[in-house]
Amino acid sequence: MKKLEWFPHALFNSYAQVFFSNNKWFGIILLLLTFVDFYVGIYGLLSVSAALLTGYFIGLSEYPIRQGYYGFNSLLVGVGLAIYFQPGPLLLFLILISGVLTLFISLAFEGILGKYGLPFLSLPFILVFWLLRLASRQFEALGLNERGIYVLNELYLLGGNQLVSLYEWWNQFPFPSSLKAYFLSLGAIFFQQNVFAGVFAAIGLLIYSRIGFTLSLLGFYIAYAFYLVLGVPFTEISYSFIGFNYILTAIALGGFFIIPNKSSFASLLIIIPIVAVLSISLQEIFNLFYLPVHSFPFNLAVLTFLYGLKFRMDNRIGLSTIFWQQNSPEKNLYNHRNFMDRFGKDSPIPIYLPFFGEWTITQGHKGSYTHKDEWKHAWDFEIKDEEGKTFKDEGDYPADYYCFDKNVLAPAYGTVESVVNDVDENPIGKRNLEKNWGNTIVIRHSDFLFSQLSHLRKGSIVPQIGDKVKKGDIIARLGNSGNSPYPHLHFQLQSTPHIGSKTIDYPISDVWMRYQDKDSLLSVANPPVGALVSSLNPHSALKNAFSFVTGEQLIFKSKDEQEITWNVKKDYSLNRYLECEPSGSKAYFKLDEAMLHFTHFEGNRRSTLYRFYLAAYKISFGFTNGLELRDSFPVNMVFHPRKIFLQDFLAPFYRYLRGEYRLRYPEKGKGLSLKPVELKGEVIKSSFGRKLDSYSFEFLIDNTGIRSFHFQSRNSNLETTWIESLSA
Repeated sequence: MKKLEWFPHALFNSYAQVFFSNNKWFGIILLLLTFVDFYVGIYGLLSVSAALLTGYFIGLSEYPIRQGYYGFNSLLVGVGLAIYFQPGPLLLFLILISGVLTLFISLAFEGILGKYGLPFLSLPFILVFWLLRLASRQFEALGLNERGIYVLNELYLLGGNQLVSLYEWWNQFPFPSSLKAYFLSLGAIFFQQNVFAGVFAAIGLLIYSRIGFTLSLLGFYIAYAFYLVLGVPFTEISYSFIGFNYILTAIALGGFFIIPNKSSFASLLIIIPIVAVLSISLQEIFNLFYLPVHSFPFNLAVLTFLYGLKFRMDNRIGLSTIFWQQNSPEKNLYNHRNFMDRFGKDSPIPIYLPFFGEWTITQGHKGSYTHKDEWKHAWDFEIKDEEGKTFKDEGDYPADYYCFDKNVLAPAYGTVESVVNDVDENPIGKRNLEKNWGNTIVIRHSDFLFSQLSHLRKGSIVPQIGDKVKKGDIIARLGNSGNSPYPHLHFQLQSTPHIGSKTIDYPISDVWMRYQDKDSLLSVANPPVGALVSSLNPHSALKNAFSFVTGEQLIFKSKDEQEITWNVKKDYSLNRYLECEPSGSKAYFKLDEAMLHFTHFEGNRRSTLYRFYLAAYKISFGFTNGLELRDSFPVNMVFHPRKIFLQDFLAPFYRYLRGEYRLRYPEKGKGLSLKPVELKGEVIKSSFGRKLDSYSFEFLIDNTGIRSFHFQSRNSNLETTWIESLSA
């Protein structure tokens, strides 16, 4: 039985996935909804179970099975067939084999559409359901369903008089005609053609997602208004039960596959009328074959729209597709916004400063001299002394300049694409406009990301075209070649490999910056002109303490002497995380040479791991004395779900809740590797800028790693002592 412990999760998720969710409780609500008709509930359950168990026993990956991706189409087929035909041995056999057939059709669609990064949605259900409806015309032993007239009897058997009274009350409640059609459309997703089922589904949808619930109403009423404008009788929606196409399309494109925001909501004003036209026209076609159009318009519209977005050159209208699907519009929104705030836009490959030490930006983006038009996104770097001068003596010779002949580093891993290494140095004040870029190296970091470093010293470039370089490799020395009247390093990012290509706006990662007498350490930044910048050298103790290695075990004791073990693992997408054995909680993190960032947490928020996730949310391995790091949390990671209920409704347009992270480094600690380092910080929760609550924390770190961790909140005081760190 332990081998099938995944089955309840997969079962409930299969129901919830009909609304793009993996919320267990929402799945349970929808499962109960199907039992408004007892046989529909049973046959739907058998169909999805057949698909899930088949997937498991043929060896499919457990993760998509557990998430319900391979079950929800089989569920819809089972429910649909049970609605149309009388129960019996033949129908039972047909439903079991159709559940298995739908699984394999789902795998086929996944293989075809997955190549283009597209979901298969409910296409497997539609195809199998149509095939079986056509084939059933030859199945004389199958009788059409006549149970609808006995619904009250079936409900009485399930819940007695109370359930019957509730069912009749909802169906007889004087809802406005449009709202009644909305509930009928919601129920029709599971072939339940009554208001009671629709209200039940709406409550479940509201519990699962406030944004999803809002979008369902918005999508439906946009269609309602469009029907009125066209003069099409709105009863068409009620009688044909195709209104759920507008509901599912709105949820899918307004907040599930696209980050919910003003743009995604506004786009529905165009998309939903298109779905309405598709629904009306396709129904006319399928009437010729006596087949229901069902969810085909939704599938066609969503897949076409998502595929079309893949041809964009930019995101000027603000429709951002999901890069990490969390099966909740709210979670997708909060985590996307937080990721953009923390790591910047369009920076999947970290690019670092290409030099040692502290340099000053003497010309930044949209600079005063040469950084204009197609070359506006670039930096010029020089070294200044305490008096702000870039040279010693009179500055008459290149060697007088502090940055001249300094080492230039590879800004990231890549392959050398272009090299110019034979341009003579300029005398001070002179320019070589014929060979504008001077000695230059271009490095390919990905198919559409290249770095260019120019005005290098003649003959100093070490690698040749085709050579591999890694971050921090010495690749050249700085000179004064090309359009350079005095030594400086020109650095730009571009999307093509040619020297002098059009620049792109791409940030630099892990930058320490002093600007306007304020020190800051930024995960990503476009530092401005006048800023003093550097890449901090990692402190050995900090790097040793927080550089978690896959396969490692972290063992420590709490103040009550309870021993706790964390394992460092990778998931199927190669995301690294800490897993707490006692609680089953997971804290995902991103680690590079200079920084640790925690990116996500799932599990028990009373666990020690959750507090560690909050406290170690952003750790720099290098620091200046007294440095303070600041960051922000996704609000759903620090606030209780009840506290963000109203925020969820407003989140696509306005966010008034905030979770802030602050970490302070010691005033005197840099360079003292033998002295323990104390890191202190706090987590602050606020609403409309007003502080609501805070937690404080402290790390004590020495050369052996994390010696102790202390976390204090209003209701608890956690103290832990590290015992050891074991490698696998």
